[in-house]
Amino acid sequence: MLGVTGATGGVGSGVVRHLLAAGRDDVVALARRPDAVPAAPGLAARYADYDEPGLLEAAMRGLDVLVMVSSDGLAATMERHHRNVIAAADAAGVGRIVYTSILDVDPGTGFYYAPGHQVTEALLADRPHLLARTSVFADFFAETWLDSASGTGKLALPLGEAGMSLVAREDVSRALAAAVLDGGEGVLELTGPEDATGDRIAALATEATGVPLAYKPISDGEYRARLRAEGEPEWLIEAYASMFTSVREGRFAAAPGDIERLTGKAPMSIGDFLQARAD
Repeated sequence: MLGVTGATGGVGSGVVRHLLAAGRDDVVALARRPDAVPAAPGLAARYADYDEPGLLEAAMRGLDVLVMVSSDGLAATMERHHRNVIAAADAAGVGRIVYTSILDVDPGTGFYYAPGHQVTEALLADRPHLLARTSVFADFFAETWLDSASGTGKLALPLGEAGMSLVAREDVSRALAAAVLDGGEGVLELTGPEDATGDRIAALATEATGVPLAYKPISDGEYRARLRAEGEPEWLIEAYASMFTSVREGRFAAAPGDIERLTGKAPMSIGDFLQARAD
């Protein structure tokens, strides 16, 4: 059986969908709201919460492969969640884990979430596993920054002049499903097909929506001050700001990655993604 955590989220639900489309009839959707998982032939839904280790073990019994979609929020919470999932998988006898890590896990990075992913990767090292290191999600970038920028006409972010390989959640889900069925182990890089700069993203957003948008580079200090003025918590300020520091350092510029090799289909460009989103 193939299990997928976070099965009602953007990535997890996509993995489930692609596994079913590939003809698998032994897919288990693990979610905090199993009643929200759409019914489908070959699909079972089980309750699973990263903060309930005992129930996690029960939910994973009988699984041969687990797609472990990473947690988020506070870094300490994420690490605790991942420890719980791996311990439960061990206790349940899960054979192999496919884990959604992050592209920037370099020991020298200052990215807020990198230590948690480093710890998780280390915990998986002595068991059959595959690390799917993803770039920044195009969906997340659009929802978090582009949508609000469209109201002001300025995409004011501390990106510098560097590019990042924004990748659509749908492409990541498709690649994860293919990786599960492929049975391989090791490390994958799941990225978009180009390293898009702030100017490039703004121009493509303008083309897609017809609403003029210009990129305005700002400093790290200006960005942090803006988030504080908006009342964001310190952990989130650090998460966002440190991510953009990693972007400026070229740590999310790894296009084209492994998606096309795995699936036979190139990932969406940021331009195509924004056009589809606008349509």
